[in-house]
Formats: sequence, C-alpha cells, structure tokens
Amino acid sequence: MAETWITALAGLLLGAALVRANSCTVASTRRLIIERRADWMLGLFVAIGWAGLVLLSFAFLWPIKVKFPADMPIAMPLVIGSIVLGMGALLNKGCFLGSVSQLCRGNLNYLFTLAGIAVALILVPKMHNGDGVTGGKSAADAIAAVNFTWFGCLAAIIFGVMILYSIRKLARRRTIPMMALIIVGVAGGVIYTFNPDWSYTSVLDRAIHGSLDAHNWALEIGAVAMFGGATISSILGSKFTLVWPSLFEAAGCSAGGFLMGSGAAMIPGGNDTMMLWSIPGLAQHGIIAYLIMVATIAAGFIAMQYGSARIKSR
Repeated sequence: MAETWITALAGLLLGAALVRANSCTVASTRRLIIERRADWMLGLFVAIGWAGLVLLSFAFLWPIKVKFPADMPIAMPLVIGSIVLGMGALLNKGCFLGSVSQLCRGNLNYLFTLAGIAVALILVPKMHNGDGVTGGKSAADAIAAVNFTWFGCLAAIIFGVMILYSIRKLARRRTIPMMALIIVGVAGGVIYTFNPDWSYTSVLDRAIHGSLDAHNWALEIGAVAMFGGATISSILGSKFTLVWPSLFEAAGCSAGGFLMGSGAAMIPGGNDTMMLWSIPGLAQHGIIAYLIMVATIAAGFIAMQYGSARIKSR
C-alpha cells in the first residue's frame, strides 16, 4: 500500500513538473540545432542526473530490494529502433514526455499519438522479454559491475556535474523550469526505483492486451496520476488551451506515435524510460540509444533547415 501511495504522489509530481519544464527531447534538439542554444539540452541531463542520484541513493540504502535495468545487447535492433524512435518523435513534434505535456495542455492531436503507439504495441513484436528490461540484476551486482569501469566513473561524474550545475542555476536565479527539471528527475527516479517496469506505454500495453493486474495497481495509478498532475498544473499555470485535432496534425501524430511505439519495442523503451531509468541505472545501451535518437532528430532538423535555405535561394 505504501508503494502505491509513493508511486501515485511521484506520478502526480512528475506530471505537474513536465508541463513546467523544458523536458521534450525534440524541442530541446530543435533549440540546439536551429537556435544554437544548448540550455534545454543541458536541462534534460539535469533531470537524468537527479534521477541517477535518486536511484543510486536507494541502491546503496536498500541494495537487496532495488533493481537495476539489465544490460541489453548493443546490436542492430537497438540502432534501428533508436533511429525509428527519433524519426517518429520528429514527425510527432514531440517525444514520449513531450507528448504528455502537449496533450495535458489541451492539444487533442496528441490523442492520436497514443493511438499510434497503441497500434504499434499490437502489431510490432517486442525484441525482448519483460524481465530482461526491468529488474534484470540487483543493485549490488550493478554497482559492483560499473564501480571501477570507465562508464561507471564517467556516469557518476556527469550526474554530479549536472546536479551541481542545476543547484548553481537555482542559487543564482530561482527559475520554475529548472526546479521543474529537478522534480522530473527526482519523481521519475522514485517511480522507477519502486516500479522498474513502469512507463505509461507499458500501462497502455497491458490495457490493450487485457493484462491489467490488481496486484500492480501502483503502475496504473502512477500513470493516471502523471496525466492528472500534468493537466492540473497546466490549468493552474494558465497553460491549458483546448486545441481540436486537424487532419494534417492528427495524421502526423498518428504516424509519429506508431514509429515511436515501434522503436520503443526494439530498443527497448522510449526516451522516458531511457532518461529516467536506463541511463540513471548505468545501462550502457540506454545512453547509446538516447544519443542515436537525438542524432536522428538533429539530422532531421538540419535537413529541413538545408531544404528551406535551398528553396529560399531559388
């Protein structure tokens, strides 16, 4: 029961923070490529750093109970899945987390993103089994495996740098987006610590296949709380504006959602899982998949920028 309440509260805080933070990978990549500003992209790594701090803290305090993501093979399915996920996010104009923020701000086109993801969950076979993705190894084994490796040391340094960076930013200027990014990381880290197989797409998957389990209500409640928190935060922050679907936007969201769901089945997991679980959990496949996804999105914006310049020059 305590786990359910913790997950519900963390989901509520995660949703509330998502609409106040610059947490969309697509928007952050666009800002980096088009506007030449890296602040939003750094913000994503702030959230990752805080999620890592939470997960590692629980791992040291509760090593028997806490689970870390299993190592997945860095092979062609991972590369292809990351590229497909990036293409889908670009077409959708938002990643998994960005879609939640947009939908809960009143943009009903993103209902079609969920529909596209649902179709992918039905049609695209998973390249993994559930146990291999979630708590595949104990925290003690995971920490021992990376404690003295280059990846473990590098991850710890990056987490620390991002945490200090965010604290310094808050000390100089208490901005709501930076505080929201910290909450995204902390709340996400708490959710995945207690529920390694959580994500709103995993809940959607279970709902589609009729496998919602009363013993795992924490997962469903956490997802509902996230959407509820995001909607309430949007309304209270005067960010909620009802946008009815248009044919063009809905088609892009549907196709983008399908590609995102397909890519997530291959990696496994979407960018929400990578940011708040795989990378903080020191899984090398998580950071590689995330970087490939970001590179794909960046390549798309560069191509669009080049194409626009060519048209204007004619």
